[in-house]
Amino acid sequence: MPRRTKEEAALTREALLQTAMRLYAEQGIHAVSLKQIAAACDVTHGALYWHFRNRDDLLQQLYLAAEQPYESQYIEQRQSVKQDPLKALEDYLTGVVNAYAHYEAYCDTYKLFLTRSAVPELIALQEQIEEGRQQVVDQIHYFLKQAKKEKQLSKKLPIKSAAKVLADVLDSQVHGIAFSASESRTASDAMLLIGLLMAGLRA
Repeated sequence: MPRRTKEEAALTREALLQTAMRLYAEQGIHAVSLKQIAAACDVTHGALYWHFRNRDDLLQQLYLAAEQPYESQYIEQRQSVKQDPLKALEDYLTGVVNAYAHYEAYCDTYKLFLTRSAVPELIALQEQIEEGRQQVVDQIHYFLKQAKKEKQLSKKLPIKSAAKVLADVLDSQVHGIAFSASESRTASDAMLLIGLLMAGLRA
């Protein structure tokens, strides 16, 4: 049997990651074996172990490769924060929910890694997942801090607490989008709520 090229090995690894993400998101980690993932990719069980040591290693690599929209939206909106920090924050929030409404891969990532329910199989990743959640709070806090400097917010508003509340609201809206059927997935309710929240924030 000829030796596989590096390109072929990379394609197999990517197929295993994509298949594992899809099956885990659809059925839950506990319901999917490594043999099932290998079979769905039409490779041997041993081939999967050539790429990943065990399920924990597969989950770790999945998390590292998983697509999330928060950082890209944050970077994009930092460009306009000097003109109108609260508008930049609103665009960040709406950009995130729109991304989830339009890209299945983001929803799969959320369903697998970002729900608040306890998943025993993800204990080893819990610290990284919590760090990711805190980054979202920090990103929102950055926009609120700039808005306060520009006197767009009430002086009495505790922006650290406000950032946590907004992050929780964002998460609840994303949860609803991610777990809705793909054919009926929409961000309209989330957009309305974000608009109301932003109107209430302005001093």
